Amino acid sequence: MNYYYNPEVKYLLINQSKEKETMQYQSLNIKVPKIGPRPPYYIHPRYEAYYPLI
Repeated sequence: MNYYYNPEVKYLLINQSKEKETMQYQSLNIKVPKIGPRPPYYIHPRYEAYYPLI
């Protein structure tokens, strides 16, 4: 088995960050945390098929 190192994987293990990123929304520039709280995830998601209306 081949292993490889990806430095971006460490961001998955961090809950919060003190680093700030500039977010632009319309004419506003807002400083937000680079890593914030993650949305909840589910172990067994249920996917339901749906058909779009044409």
